[in-house]
Amino acid sequence: MAKFKDYYQVLGVPPRSHSRIISETYWERAHELHGVPTRKGQQRLSILNEAYEILGSPHKREAYDRRFRLNEQEQLPEQQPGLFQLVTRLITKPFRPD
Repeated sequence: MAKFKDYYQVLGVPPRSHSRIISETYWERAHELHGVPTRKGQQRLSILNEAYEILGSPHKREAYDRRFRLNEQEQLPEQQPGLFQLVTRLITKPFRPD
């Protein structure tokens, strides 16, 4: 499975940013990178373009946000169940005399 790209981090904006902020940030960063003749600068510009292609379109951004939230949930460490969860599990289990 390919590594998930965080396009919000690429643009440097928070995930709840308004589309106007995303657009303004993209154009600022693209203008900065446009004059960089190095290979690394061109690669950064292509990644920036890819991020804006996804986040600049409302439909693509909505689909991306769904995957973004799923990816964030997978990144969270599993928490140990607390006392309340353990008691709830014991109470809700069916009784089976052995």
